[in-house]
Amino acid sequence: MGFSDILEMLKYVIPSLVTLGGVYLIIRTFIDNENDRRKQELSKTLVFEQRKVSLPLRLQAYERIIVFLERIHPFSLLQRVYHPNMLIGEFQLELIKAIRIEYEYNLSQQMYINNDAWNMVSTAKEETIKLINMFASKMPDDADGAELNKAILGYYMQTNKEVPVQIAINFIKDDVKNLF
Repeated sequence: MGFSDILEMLKYVIPSLVTLGGVYLIIRTFIDNENDRRKQELSKTLVFEQRKVSLPLRLQAYERIIVFLERIHPFSLLQRVYHPNMLIGEFQLELIKAIRIEYEYNLSQQMYINNDAWNMVSTAKEETIKLINMFASKMPDDADGAELNKAILGYYMQTNKEVPVQIAINFIKDDVKNLF
């Protein structure tokens, strides 16, 4: 076999190899694109399935947080905790104890609600405790708990100031709307 025979063979082999290389690149690109498309579809399906599972949990957490806030709302808290003949110090401690117990019971809900919403809940709790302590400190130690009750209720009725708990409830309701 001579040099001319080798050149004659290369005339047929080189274009075949170039064509084969081009076909390989096209097929490889197609397969890569198809794999990426499948990964995206799988990712979308997983996100959808996660939302299907997590959305009810998140809604339930928001519901529990609303119940918590309603329970520590001064108007309902004062009525629920007060017993006749309670001294102011005793009433103050019972109010704060009730708030803290409710809060601790609902601590796990922070996992399912966003950070801003949880911060609003914590702030509402702290502001409510601060308000109770502020009014209790202004009264004599031997005062009746009913006086603290009247002072706190009167404060909100006279000032028309929005209760921190109500601000948090409104924030939570708006936050839930963002889930949809």
